[in-house]
Amino acid sequence: MNKTTFIRKNAPQVPGGASGNPSQGVKKLPNGCKLSIQNGNLLTSSGLQDLDDIIGGGIPVGSILMIEEDINSSYYMFLLKYFLAEGILQQHGTFFTSLIGLEPFEILNKLPARITKEEEIENDKLDQSSSSTATSANSGLDIAWRYQQYVQNELSKQQQQQQLQQQTYCHSYDFTRKLNINAFSPDHTHTLTYSSTSQVEGSSPYRNLFLEIQNLVYKYNAESAAHPDNTKILRIGLQSFSSPLWSNDEEGVIEFLHSLKGLLRSSLSVCVITVPTYIYSQSFVKKISHLCDTVVSLNSFQGLGGETPEQFQDYIGLFNIKKIARLNTLSLSFHPEMLTYVFKMKRRAMCIERIHLPPEFSRAGDSTPSKDTSKSDQKESIVSKMKSGSGLLCSTGPSGSNKSLDF
Repeated sequence: MNKTTFIRKNAPQVPGGASGNPSQGVKKLPNGCKLSIQNGNLLTSSGLQDLDDIIGGGIPVGSILMIEEDINSSYYMFLLKYFLAEGILQQHGTFFTSLIGLEPFEILNKLPARITKEEEIENDKLDQSSSSTATSANSGLDIAWRYQQYVQNELSKQQQQQQLQQQTYCHSYDFTRKLNINAFSPDHTHTLTYSSTSQVEGSSPYRNLFLEIQNLVYKYNAESAAHPDNTKILRIGLQSFSSPLWSNDEEGVIEFLHSLKGLLRSSLSVCVITVPTYIYSQSFVKKISHLCDTVVSLNSFQGLGGETPEQFQDYIGLFNIKKIARLNTLSLSFHPEMLTYVFKMKRRAMCIERIHLPPEFSRAGDSTPSKDTSKSDQKESIVSKMKSGSGLLCSTGPSGSNKSLDF
């Protein structure tokens, strides 16, 4: 057979000529990572499938995810525990420190345990049966028979997918059980305990923290260069970053984020920080948010004050997206469907869902609105502003007024 003049550029070199295996020339991705379908960035899971879907498939490697802490509650810790537990199960390098004086191993010993897909489906069935109302026996048997057949089909599909894919991108977790950290290699788990006596007088604690992270990043970079087939991702978790209980050096915070962002861009590392933004001014929060790549916030109804709206009785608070990562691009490659979501805590896991309002029924023929309907209209207007993101309406005046912008 005569050779053609067409030569593919950057073609993978296959050993053994045409009889070799083409898959040998393809570079293997690190464990627990995948490529983004929007921009081709390398992604790793946050540990929560709902959060991965909201922010575009996962956290981009080399970026910083900022979680604004909620007031009078600590639901942000669930997201941080998901992130750390996923790193331990994927055998990633995991670095964690608490900047409010907590012992790091107290947090690591309370990480949720992994559950299989079969156990997750069984747990969902138990939760649904406990929360559902009593129905007739015939309809119950019919639904159970159909659901069982549906579960068997889904399990067979998942088993086929697991056979095709050797690694799992995101695991499922159960907060009623604890992860046994001692069963994993301690060489990939790193912690840093802060004490005022260990700090040198006149030195910034953020500079010392950066030097610890820098040495760890250089170590994993060297290991990846020596063993390219066994590349590991480094996960960095910082609880209550910029807390005044640790340091009041605001300039040190900005300098630390500048240095950390440049360090992560040239390494296979990802960082998640939680910030108590409610104790700082808006100008300082904007500076921190500008230096982070992805920014999300948790606002529980308890922290917002007042009674929980009737439409959100099944939920705990609001989950807001304030910034999406833009790596290696100037435009926003991923556009989320909504900016405001709701979250709730099940007995075993955390769920982030879209805003679903129950239908409201009214009697036909009622011409005079009552006080209850007026209150419901006000709540609907509040919900519509939350879903729109900006709260701006097309109308410039009250309903019924003839304005040029009314349509």
